[in-house]
Amino acid sequence: MDRKVFFSDGGIIISDSRFIASGYIYNIRDIISARQAVIAPPRGLAVFSISIGLLCLLNEGMLFVVGGCAIALGVMTWLFTRTTYAVMLKTVTGEHAVLRDRNSGYVEQVIQALNAALLNRGNAPLGIAMRESAKVPGNVLNTEFAQMAPTLIE
Repeated sequence: MDRKVFFSDGGIIISDSRFIASGYIYNIRDIISARQAVIAPPRGLAVFSISIGLLCLLNEGMLFVVGGCAIALGVMTWLFTRTTYAVMLKTVTGEHAVLRDRNSGYVEQVIQALNAALLNRGNAPLGIAMRESAKVPGNVLNTEFAQMAPTLIE
């Protein structure tokens, strides 16, 4: 049972044990980190339409009108496609875009809540908080390395 809810809005719930978004449930313990990604809009169609329109403007008659319409379509496509922001979760299985929105502030709120849930679990991403290494005496990790062959110096 969830004890603490960090964020709840529009079908997105972040608690101390679960992250629910877009109909999927992610366990907080499986999340390594969360970050914001900026997804630029595909503007290739707008550039293509404007280019064809400019070529058609060089002609007379009906192609001149078609060129003007193509330029107008290209400009409208360029202006009305917006940048999208995504919540990227890094898990053991890889990185996943779990939430996309045009509002960068909303995505940032979700990421802050996810980072708070990760901190609460003690599973914070690097740069947010360092894990305590008090369990290992002298801050030394128990790592064994293979014996290296001696170097040959002549």
